[in-house]
Amino acid sequence: MTEHDGSSFRRPAITISAAALGVLTAGVGIVAHPSPADAVEYPSWDDVQHAKASVNAQKAMVDKINSLVAHLQSQATDAGIRSEEAVEAYNQAQADLEDATQKAAELQSKADAAQKAAETSTVRAGLLASHLMRTAGTDGSIGLLLEGGDAGAADKLLYQLGTMSQLTAQSRKVYDQAVADRNTAQSLAAQAKAAQKAKKRAADDAQQALKTAQDAAAAAQAAVSTQQQKQTELTAQLASLQNTSTAVAAQYVAGQQAIAQQKAAEAAAERQRKAAAAAAAAAAAKPKPAAPAAPAAPAQNSGGSSGGSGSSSGGSSGGSSAPAPQTGSGAPNAAIVNQAIAYARAQIGKPYVFGGAGPNSFDCSGLTMMAYSSAGVYIGGHGVGMQYRQAAALGQLVPRSQAQPGDLIFWGTAPYDLYHVGLYIGNGMMIAAPQAGENVKQQPVWGAPISVVARPSMGR
Repeated sequence: MTEHDGSSFRRPAITISAAALGVLTAGVGIVAHPSPADAVEYPSWDDVQHAKASVNAQKAMVDKINSLVAHLQSQATDAGIRSEEAVEAYNQAQADLEDATQKAAELQSKADAAQKAAETSTVRAGLLASHLMRTAGTDGSIGLLLEGGDAGAADKLLYQLGTMSQLTAQSRKVYDQAVADRNTAQSLAAQAKAAQKAKKRAADDAQQALKTAQDAAAAAQAAVSTQQQKQTELTAQLASLQNTSTAVAAQYVAGQQAIAQQKAAEAAAERQRKAAAAAAAAAAAKPKPAAPAAPAAPAQNSGGSSGGSGSSSGGSSGGSSAPAPQTGSGAPNAAIVNQAIAYARAQIGKPYVFGGAGPNSFDCSGLTMMAYSSAGVYIGGHGVGMQYRQAAALGQLVPRSQAQPGDLIFWGTAPYDLYHVGLYIGNGMMIAAPQAGENVKQQPVWGAPISVVARPSMGR
């Protein structure tokens, strides 16, 4: 299992704002509780029987049923995407909470150690001050100097010690160390307090994200249940209209859905292509910064000249958009791939559950994480974005056109707004935990995934 955790490639500071969560929740609400204006009218069996009276009415009813089936599919898909987005937002919020918790613990530990060091240094300084004051013929009781050991008394003692003219070089060293230790303790205490506040904010964000994800998952499950229930009745009505068996009608509906999905995928791919072309054209049209003027005289230090050139180059690149992730071409490790696919295949039929990572249920990134974990490979943790960024950090991204079995396929916008992942098994098929209300299954690669896939077995 690799030691690289990919944590440095997380979104630097994700904030689940109330407004953003409200949008997700509002979206979920539309699916779960459609308003009367959005209510769909489904044909009754009487409507179907009346439609058989004429060819035109029959054709119109078939078209209506096809449209309703497509509408149900679209609703379920949209609800599933919103659910996956909410789950991924929760995964990121939870990762941020874990980071904040670890940072708070580390800073508190350092603050505690620094406080102990400061107390020890202050006692040494008090002993020194007591000795000097007795030498000067005044009351040098360390107990009086420290006045019970509170922070204010310690500051007063150090101030008094700093004003004493009898300080030798050795005495000055004790004093300086005490002052430095006090300053360090105060600084770390302030940092630890700020880290605790950040931890509290992260915990609140994670709790809100959890509720939003749970609501979104419930809405997606409701949408899938509605689709399954209504589609069964619509398919039976279609069979009656076409005077065929329900099985034949179901095949017809599946064919219509496949055609619709293919058209949607082609449209999404075309939009993606146009966006990439527009971005490339904009980058090409952008004026390039003028080359820096040559110095009047050769630089005295070749290292300094090189450094100046590097700075100029860095400044130029900093003004442009982030570069595309580097892609590799390494062959997959067959043993790792076979094990990951075998694990995923063994989970087929188990339910999708938000946050699931086995053994009885999974969400999409939980399935891919455990599939590769079974082969001894860590792919970045329980989160779609974390898995993508781990692969990017290790140079494991490859063009989707070169996808091979075992690769991870992602949906969304890289690198921080990804929401779904599946395990590619070849021939346009993948194994995935689709969404709430469905089970882990083998299915065609749908829609328009992003243009690169990850190959976690590369180079192993």
